[in-house]
Amino acid sequence: MRNIHLKSIVRFGVFELDLRIGELRKQGLRIRLQEQPFQVLELLTERPGEVVTREELQKRIWPSNTFVGFDHGLYNAVKKLREALGDAAETPRFIETVPRRGYRFVASVVRNEGAQPDDAVLPSRMDVPLRRWHSYARIAIAAGVVLVLIGLLSWADTGHLRQRLLAKFRPPVIRSIAVLPLANLSNDADQEYFSDGMTDELITDLAQIGSLRVISRTSVMRLKKSDKSLPELARELGVDAIVEGTVLHSGNRVRIAAQLIQGSTDKHLWSGSYEREITNVLALQHEVAQAISDEVAFNLAAQADRTTQPPTRRVSPEAHEAYLMGRFYWNKRTREAMNTGLGYFQKAVAIDPSDPLGYAGIADSYQALGVLEWLPPSEAFPKAREAALKALALDNTLAEAHSSLANLYQFERDWVASERECRQALALNPNYAMAHRRYSYLLSKLTRHDEAISEAKTASDLDPLSADTIAGLGQAYYLARRYEDSQRTLLKALELDPNSYAAHLNLASTFAQEKRFLDSVSELRAASKVSSNGDVMIRAPLGYDYAQTGRRHEAEKILVQLQRESRSAYVSAFFVSWVCVGLGRNEEAIQWLEQAYQQKDYQLTWLAAEPLFDPLRSDSRFQILKLRLGLPR
Repeated sequence: MRNIHLKSIVRFGVFELDLRIGELRKQGLRIRLQEQPFQVLELLTERPGEVVTREELQKRIWPSNTFVGFDHGLYNAVKKLREALGDAAETPRFIETVPRRGYRFVASVVRNEGAQPDDAVLPSRMDVPLRRWHSYARIAIAAGVVLVLIGLLSWADTGHLRQRLLAKFRPPVIRSIAVLPLANLSNDADQEYFSDGMTDELITDLAQIGSLRVISRTSVMRLKKSDKSLPELARELGVDAIVEGTVLHSGNRVRIAAQLIQGSTDKHLWSGSYEREITNVLALQHEVAQAISDEVAFNLAAQADRTTQPPTRRVSPEAHEAYLMGRFYWNKRTREAMNTGLGYFQKAVAIDPSDPLGYAGIADSYQALGVLEWLPPSEAFPKAREAALKALALDNTLAEAHSSLANLYQFERDWVASERECRQALALNPNYAMAHRRYSYLLSKLTRHDEAISEAKTASDLDPLSADTIAGLGQAYYLARRYEDSQRTLLKALELDPNSYAAHLNLASTFAQEKRFLDSVSELRAASKVSSNGDVMIRAPLGYDYAQTGRRHEAEKILVQLQRESRSAYVSAFFVSWVCVGLGRNEEAIQWLEQAYQQKDYQLTWLAAEPLFDPLRSDSRFQILKLRLGLPR
């Protein structure tokens, strides 16, 4: 009998591929690799230096009945393979992409004989019945084990054994999920807005399942270029499962491919690929979200909790693209980008006046411009209100528009309507982190601090990697006079993002109330470096700090500057009063607060909660002003 030498060990670089047991090792240490990526690597290393076409990979690895998911499956397999090898598509050391054809293994490969002994022989005819008998024996033993288990299940009185055994066969329980940024397959960086937009809208659709915690867009976008493994990302986000996928936008067609992965084990649970004309893009993303929700372990409860019906409205491709471009710029949160985004939203409604999303974007844009003092509130908020009401007239199920309207009612001092809209937004989308943040702000303004902190914590759970959302919790603690908790939370926010304007600003306020004025000034200077406008929100608290530390001349200088600017442009009188409080000029502070009331200054809504005004609370005029605002005594 002739010897057989099985070349079952493949070596390249510091890696070793053991084909006998299906294992990839790096310097002797096993690397976890799923079946499909392993099969791709096996095929590529069989023909190093040659192009292995997509068709060959499909025929070898993907069954013919899974053609629909092939593009996504191959993309994902190569992505995971590159992650395991520490390789990069831009500068490949091992796997090179050959555009529109396939892949090439570019590293040198050495094939060695495995541990099979040299006298290994082909099985004789006598061996075959013996092996067949061994197979029968194994089947009999397995059947016996199953019978024993059935007996044990029937015998167990307490039910504990039954539960433990059955648990191994149950699907994983999924109570929380994150949608990673969908990869743009168009090979066109200018199409990034489209894949980001599809990610946002898939998150929004899944978020309407009340019993499922869905991580907010802000947090997942921070992971867009992360090289961490899926289990690491799942731990960081605190979720049971992760959705990852791709978007291909070509002409008037859109294809979304996605898969659901168990976070702790990297186990594949579901995958699918869907393609539609761009006019049906809303139905497309809803179909993907519905398929994912059907796969979660509690899908019966999830279906009962879904708050919206499948969309029947067809959208104008041009209007929808303008809307996605608007959101792309709006999410940058700079003054220039906000105005650019507003222009795209206005373009969307000009193309299709029946599209509620464009009006919702206009409402969000004007509201942000007013809150951040980039437009006078008296100009920005009425425009925001008009757009929000138009959006809701077209589609009353838009949580974003209800949430925007809640803030706009605060500008009008209608606290009951504001709370009603906050609750309506959360009923429509319980996972909308911004709605929880805005509700927290409202509750703080009404001095319902325990409720405010609870809502801010919920927002942080839904958006755990957003420094601004964490800063919102820090602000809720600050307004509740829980300064140590505020400081701890805001420092955590700055660990996530050292350039968080909101975290620096709120930390400065917390330090000021603890009489740590030098630290407060330091935080205000840090905020100034990352601010896009060097606004009164920084200069006024800086004047307060200077006045409190005896640097009255510098505080007076800031006050004079703000007074001069207010004669020719909008300056929040609310903040001007801060400097007066710092200087002990309570009479002037009251006068500026009265002017803020006449201006309908949005910042005045914080009057009842802001600790800085504690020296004025005994003044009857201050109390009367609160009553005129409808705020609690």
